[in-house]
Amino acid sequence: MNGWILDTLLDGARVDLHVADGLITHVEAAGDAARPGHLLHRGGRVTPHLAEPHVHLDATQLGARTPNVSGTLREGIANWSAVRDTLTAEDVLTRARQTVAWYVSWGCTRIRTHVDTGSAVAVSALLTLREDLAHAGVTLQVVAFPQEGILRAAGRRAAWERACRAGCDAVGAIPHFERTTEEGWESVRLAFALADALDAQVDLHCDETDDPGSRNLEVACAEAIDRGWSDRVVAGHCTAMHSYPNPHAAKVIELVAISGVQVVCNPLDNVVLQGRYDGYPRRRGLTRVDELLAAGATVGVGHDSVVDPWYRLGTANLVDAASMLVHVGQLTGEAEMERVLGLLWGDNHRCFGGAPSLAKGAPADLLWWPSASAAEILRLRPRPAVYARGARIGWPPPKGSGPDAP
Repeated sequence: MNGWILDTLLDGARVDLHVADGLITHVEAAGDAARPGHLLHRGGRVTPHLAEPHVHLDATQLGARTPNVSGTLREGIANWSAVRDTLTAEDVLTRARQTVAWYVSWGCTRIRTHVDTGSAVAVSALLTLREDLAHAGVTLQVVAFPQEGILRAAGRRAAWERACRAGCDAVGAIPHFERTTEEGWESVRLAFALADALDAQVDLHCDETDDPGSRNLEVACAEAIDRGWSDRVVAGHCTAMHSYPNPHAAKVIELVAISGVQVVCNPLDNVVLQGRYDGYPRRRGLTRVDELLAAGATVGVGHDSVVDPWYRLGTANLVDAASMLVHVGQLTGEAEMERVLGLLWGDNHRCFGGAPSLAKGAPADLLWWPSASAAEILRLRPRPAVYARGARIGWPPPKGSGPDAP
């Protein structure tokens, strides 16, 4: 079978990329060889699929049902808690599948979702969805996430442990939401201990607050260092670092880099949720991505919320999140924009075992972008052409699988 060819940029070099029978058969300097095949795209750039390291599929599409009037993190949690016990498995699955279809249409086929362990219904539904999506070529990981804490009230630790033992891929915690600083630190250590017992990963909602006294990330880093878990721990948000005194921030950033803990920034949510208690000037609220990258730390970019009680405006397009990070983080230099965009198909894959390779013999799971420029992709946010095993994934989806993509 002759297959098809892309004449495009790959990792900054112009190449002819040949695909046949679902595999990449040759990657050659453009024009070096005349092999048979249909020229499918010329120009632009080709990348691996995107990966989403942080979203909440149990709450997705609930934004209109639970409007957040104050725009605060706490009201979002309260609104979600009020509706949580009314959820059915069918409702959770319908909403989650719709959002997953949006992700796939934007080129993301690896998704890590948090699920509130306060809802056994949601935990079971998303574990079922994980198996269903595997047959469709989409990887879903599930984090057991105690939205209202492990130690804050009776019964929550038991529900969290049951969810973790039900087969979740990662153990979560939310230490800054526990009753006291000490209980927050204890919850971090409990998460590591349970992950060790279950041979699972750790994924924390960590210091998602403007409080400069919130100091849970350093506890997570110390645990990771002591256990030698350099590629097994994710800390999401870490917005308190934005408000740390600079000497303390430098200490924590060094610990992050040494420990290998990946910090996942969620720009869309946190630019909206943070600074709500400020007058003017208002803090931007994102973690210190520029300083983390400069220190050699591993960083990821999550969408976090897709039309849910915390953020109504989500699209499941990770380039939207990268664009917000570039703007709010003032990362607008050419190299900075390239670095941020590259996280979506690079370090965002870390929790899934690493980024796929687009090399000879690899599956032809790839995205073709109509522009080679990171600045133009971030400016226009085009929908890439998505290929899985060499076959184009079309849009819109088949009738009955959800509304048009945002």
